[in-house]
Amino acid sequence: MRVIIVGLLATLACCGAELAQAADLQSSLRNEVRLVDRRLPDMPLRLGDGRVVQLSSLWRDTPLLVTFFYQRCTGTCIPSLRLIRDAVQQVGGLGRDYRVLALSFDDVDTVADMRLQADAMELASDPNWFFAVAAGKNVAQITSELDFGYWRDPSTGQYVHESLLVAVDQGRVIRALLGYPIPLSRFRELAWELRGSFVPYYEVPGERLLRCFEFNPRTGGFRPDWGLLLLLAPGVTAIAVALTVFNRPAR
Repeated sequence: MRVIIVGLLATLACCGAELAQAADLQSSLRNEVRLVDRRLPDMPLRLGDGRVVQLSSLWRDTPLLVTFFYQRCTGTCIPSLRLIRDAVQQVGGLGRDYRVLALSFDDVDTVADMRLQADAMELASDPNWFFAVAAGKNVAQITSELDFGYWRDPSTGQYVHESLLVAVDQGRVIRALLGYPIPLSRFRELAWELRGSFVPYYEVPGERLLRCFEFNPRTGGFRPDWGLLLLLAPGVTAIAVALTVFNRPAR
Protein backbone atom coordinates (compact mmCIF):
# COMPACT_ATOMS: atom_id res chain seq x y z
CA MET A 1 0.00 0.00 0.00
CA ARG A 2 2.81 2.40 0.90
CA VAL A 3 4.48 1.75 -2.45
CA ILE A 4 1.23 2.58 -4.28
CA ILE A 5 0.81 5.85 -2.37
CA VAL A 6 4.41 6.87 -3.08
CA GLY A 7 3.92 6.05 -6.74
CA LEU A 8 0.72 8.12 -6.90
CA LEU A 9 2.41 11.08 -5.22
CA ALA A 10 5.34 10.88 -7.64
CA THR A 11 2.94 10.76 -10.58
CA LEU A 12 1.00 13.77 -9.29
CA ALA A 13 4.24 15.71 -8.75
CA CYS A 14 5.39 14.92 -12.29
CA CYS A 15 2.03 15.95 -13.76
CA GLY A 16 2.07 19.13 -11.71
CA ALA A 17 5.50 20.05 -13.03
CA GLU A 18 4.40 19.45 -16.63
CA LEU A 19 1.24 21.51 -16.14
CA ALA A 20 3.27 24.36 -14.64
CA GLN A 21 5.69 24.25 -17.58
CA ALA A 22 2.79 24.29 -20.05
CA ALA A 23 1.22 27.24 -18.21
CA ASP A 24 4.50 29.17 -18.39
CA LEU A 25 4.78 28.52 -22.13
CA GLN A 26 1.14 29.45 -22.65
CA SER A 27 1.71 32.77 -20.88
CA SER A 28 4.84 33.39 -22.95
CA LEU A 29 3.00 32.76 -26.23
CA ARG A 30 0.21 35.13 -25.23
CA ASN A 31 2.79 37.80 -24.48
CA GLU A 32 4.33 37.23 -27.91
CA VAL A 33 1.00 37.74 -29.64
CA ARG A 34 0.53 40.99 -27.73
CA LEU A 35 3.66 42.42 -29.36
CA VAL A 36 2.48 41.82 -32.92
CA ASP A 37 1.68 45.05 -34.81
CA ARG A 38 3.68 47.21 -32.40
CA ARG A 39 5.55 50.01 -34.17
CA LEU A 40 9.22 50.51 -33.38
CA PRO A 41 10.53 54.06 -33.02
CA ASP A 42 13.22 55.18 -35.41
CA MET A 43 16.54 56.19 -33.84
CA PRO A 44 20.24 56.64 -34.61
CA LEU A 45 22.45 53.61 -33.97
CA ARG A 46 26.20 53.42 -33.61
CA LEU A 47 27.40 50.18 -35.18
CA GLY A 48 30.41 48.14 -34.26
CA ASP A 49 32.12 49.10 -37.52
CA GLY A 50 31.94 52.80 -36.57
CA ARG A 51 29.05 53.83 -38.80
CA VAL A 52 26.08 55.82 -37.51
CA VAL A 53 22.83 54.77 -39.17
CA GLN A 54 19.11 55.14 -38.62
CA LEU A 55 17.31 52.05 -37.38
CA SER A 56 14.79 52.45 -40.20
CA SER A 57 17.58 52.09 -42.78
CA LEU A 58 18.16 48.52 -41.60
CA TRP A 59 14.59 47.42 -42.33
CA ARG A 60 14.00 49.61 -45.40
CA ASP A 61 14.73 46.91 -47.98
CA THR A 62 14.64 43.72 -45.91
CA PRO A 63 12.83 42.62 -42.74
CA LEU A 64 14.94 42.86 -39.61
CA LEU A 65 15.32 40.52 -36.64
CA VAL A 66 15.98 42.52 -33.46
CA THR A 67 17.31 41.13 -30.19
CA PHE A 68 18.73 42.73 -27.06
CA PHE A 69 21.91 41.94 -25.14
CA TYR A 70 24.83 43.50 -23.30
CA GLN A 71 28.45 42.62 -23.82
CA ARG A 72 29.50 41.74 -20.25
CA CYS A 73 26.45 39.54 -19.60
CA THR A 74 27.26 36.25 -17.88
CA GLY A 75 23.75 34.87 -18.34
CA THR A 76 21.79 34.04 -21.48
CA CYS A 77 22.81 37.00 -23.70
CA ILE A 78 25.77 35.45 -25.49
CA PRO A 79 24.36 31.89 -25.64
CA SER A 80 21.17 33.38 -27.10
CA LEU A 81 23.14 35.27 -29.77
CA ARG A 82 25.01 32.08 -30.66
CA LEU A 83 21.74 30.17 -30.87
CA ILE A 84 20.30 32.79 -33.24
CA ARG A 85 23.50 32.71 -35.33
CA ASP A 86 23.38 28.90 -35.57
CA ALA A 87 19.64 28.90 -36.36
CA VAL A 88 20.24 31.45 -39.13
CA GLN A 89 22.93 29.21 -40.61
CA GLN A 90 20.65 26.16 -40.53
CA VAL A 91 17.46 27.84 -41.79
CA GLY A 92 19.09 30.14 -44.35
CA GLY A 93 17.71 33.29 -45.94
CA LEU A 94 20.05 35.79 -44.28
CA GLY A 95 20.42 38.88 -46.45
CA ARG A 96 17.64 37.78 -48.79
CA ASP A 97 14.73 37.38 -46.35
CA TYR A 98 16.01 39.22 -43.28
CA ARG A 99 18.96 40.76 -41.47
CA VAL A 100 19.84 40.71 -37.77
CA LEU A 101 20.39 43.51 -35.26
CA ALA A 102 21.81 42.86 -31.77
CA LEU A 103 21.19 46.03 -29.77
CA SER A 104 22.84 46.64 -26.40
CA PHE A 105 20.61 47.92 -23.59
CA ASP A 106 23.57 48.65 -21.26
CA ASP A 107 24.68 52.28 -21.26
CA VAL A 108 28.20 51.12 -20.34
CA ASP A 109 28.66 49.34 -23.67
CA THR A 110 30.64 51.13 -26.38
CA VAL A 111 31.18 50.83 -30.11
CA ALA A 112 34.43 49.02 -29.34
CA ASP A 113 32.49 46.47 -27.26
CA MET A 114 30.18 45.86 -30.21
CA ARG A 115 33.17 45.29 -32.46
CA LEU A 116 34.66 42.84 -29.96
CA GLN A 117 31.37 40.92 -29.77
CA ALA A 118 31.08 40.70 -33.53
CA ASP A 119 34.68 39.47 -33.74
CA ALA A 120 34.10 36.91 -30.99
CA MET A 121 31.16 35.47 -32.92
CA GLU A 122 33.03 35.60 -36.25
CA LEU A 123 30.38 37.93 -37.67
CA ALA A 124 32.39 41.15 -38.06
CA SER A 125 32.68 40.70 -41.83
CA ASP A 126 29.02 39.69 -42.34
CA PRO A 127 27.14 42.66 -43.89
CA ASN A 128 23.80 41.33 -42.66
CA TRP A 129 24.62 41.24 -38.95
CA PHE A 130 24.68 44.47 -36.92
CA PHE A 131 25.89 45.00 -33.35
CA ALA A 132 24.91 48.42 -32.06
CA VAL A 133 24.60 50.83 -29.18
CA ALA A 134 22.21 53.77 -28.88
CA ALA A 135 21.50 56.69 -26.58
CA GLY A 136 19.94 55.71 -23.28
CA LYS A 137 16.65 57.52 -23.95
CA ASN A 138 16.29 55.74 -27.29
CA VAL A 139 17.02 52.34 -25.77
CA ALA A 140 14.43 53.05 -23.08
CA GLN A 141 11.90 53.96 -25.76
CA ILE A 142 12.32 50.84 -27.90
CA THR A 143 12.49 48.44 -24.95
CA SER A 144 9.36 50.02 -23.48
CA GLU A 145 7.52 49.65 -26.78
CA LEU A 146 8.39 45.93 -26.77
CA ASP A 147 7.70 45.40 -23.05
CA PHE A 148 11.31 44.27 -22.64
CA GLY A 149 12.05 44.59 -18.94
CA TYR A 150 15.47 44.64 -17.33
CA TRP A 151 17.00 45.88 -14.09
CA ARG A 152 20.43 45.76 -12.52
CA ASP A 153 21.06 43.49 -9.54
CA PRO A 154 23.19 45.63 -7.18
CA SER A 155 24.76 42.56 -5.59
CA THR A 156 26.22 41.28 -8.88
CA GLY A 157 26.16 44.29 -11.20
CA GLN A 158 24.43 42.07 -13.76
CA TYR A 159 21.09 42.78 -15.39
CA VAL A 160 18.07 40.59 -14.76
CA HIS A 161 16.19 40.34 -18.05
CA GLU A 162 14.32 38.08 -20.42
CA SER A 163 15.31 36.96 -23.92
CA LEU A 164 13.42 38.41 -26.87
CA LEU A 165 13.67 38.20 -30.65
CA VAL A 166 11.26 40.19 -32.81
CA ALA A 167 10.79 40.17 -36.56
CA VAL A 168 10.19 43.67 -37.92
CA ASP A 169 8.88 44.56 -41.37
CA GLN A 170 8.87 48.28 -42.25
CA GLY A 171 8.93 49.16 -38.58
CA ARG A 172 6.05 46.87 -37.59
CA VAL A 173 6.48 43.77 -35.45
CA ILE A 174 5.10 40.78 -37.34
CA ARG A 175 6.29 38.04 -34.98
CA ALA A 176 7.97 37.70 -31.60
CA LEU A 177 9.80 34.89 -29.84
CA LEU A 178 10.18 35.10 -26.07
CA GLY A 179 12.41 33.01 -23.84
CA TYR A 180 15.59 31.00 -24.03
CA PRO A 181 16.38 28.72 -25.72
CA ILE A 182 14.40 29.33 -28.90
CA PRO A 183 13.43 25.98 -30.49
CA LEU A 184 14.69 25.65 -34.05
CA SER A 185 11.17 24.75 -35.21
CA ARG A 186 9.87 28.12 -34.00
CA PHE A 187 12.70 29.95 -35.75
CA ARG A 188 11.80 28.08 -38.95
CA GLU A 189 8.19 29.29 -38.60
CA LEU A 190 9.45 32.85 -38.21
CA ALA A 191 11.63 32.48 -41.31
CA TRP A 192 8.71 31.18 -43.37
CA GLU A 193 6.61 34.15 -42.32
CA LEU A 194 9.40 36.51 -43.39
CA ARG A 195 9.45 34.75 -46.76
CA GLY A 196 5.79 35.62 -47.23
CA SER A 197 4.24 32.32 -46.18
CA PHE A 198 1.23 32.82 -43.92
CA VAL A 199 1.59 30.97 -40.61
CA PRO A 200 -2.01 31.37 -39.46
CA TYR A 201 -1.78 30.82 -35.72
CA TYR A 202 0.33 30.51 -32.63
CA GLU A 203 -0.03 27.13 -31.02
CA VAL A 204 -1.03 27.65 -27.39
CA PRO A 205 -0.42 24.51 -25.29
CA GLY A 206 -3.48 23.28 -23.41
CA GLU A 207 -5.98 25.23 -25.49
CA ARG A 208 -6.17 23.10 -28.62
CA LEU A 209 -5.48 19.43 -28.12
CA LEU A 210 -6.80 18.42 -31.54
CA ARG A 211 -6.63 20.14 -34.90
CA CYS A 212 -7.16 19.12 -38.51
CA PHE A 213 -3.87 20.36 -39.94
CA GLU A 214 -0.43 21.12 -38.53
CA PHE A 215 2.03 23.64 -39.96
CA ASN A 216 5.33 22.05 -40.98
CA PRO A 217 8.09 24.64 -40.39
CA ARG A 218 10.63 22.61 -42.34
CA THR A 219 8.66 22.68 -45.61
CA GLY A 220 6.35 25.63 -45.06
CA GLY A 221 3.30 23.47 -45.81
CA PHE A 222 0.54 21.79 -43.85
CA ARG A 223 0.05 18.14 -42.99
CA PRO A 224 -3.02 16.29 -41.62
CA ASP A 225 -3.22 15.97 -37.85
CA TRP A 226 -5.16 13.58 -35.61
CA GLY A 227 -8.09 15.97 -35.45
CA LEU A 228 -8.81 15.41 -39.15
CA LEU A 229 -8.95 11.65 -38.65
CA LEU A 230 -11.31 12.02 -35.70
CA LEU A 231 -13.46 14.43 -37.72
CA LEU A 232 -13.72 11.96 -40.60
CA ALA A 233 -14.07 8.84 -38.44
CA PRO A 234 -17.86 9.05 -37.77
CA GLY A 235 -18.69 9.55 -41.44
CA VAL A 236 -16.34 6.80 -42.61
CA THR A 237 -17.74 4.45 -39.97
CA ALA A 238 -21.34 5.20 -40.99
CA ILE A 239 -20.54 4.58 -44.66
CA ALA A 240 -18.78 1.31 -43.80
CA VAL A 241 -21.74 0.12 -41.70
CA ALA A 242 -24.21 1.10 -44.42
CA LEU A 243 -22.23 -0.74 -47.09
CA THR A 244 -22.01 -3.80 -44.87
CA VAL A 245 -25.76 -3.81 -44.21
CA PHE A 246 -26.90 -3.20 -47.75
CA ASN A 247 -24.38 -5.56 -49.32
CA ARG A 248 -25.51 -8.55 -47.29
CA PRO A 249 -26.79 -11.31 -49.55
CA ALA A 250 -30.54 -11.68 -49.45
CA ARG A 251 -31.82 -14.76 -47.66
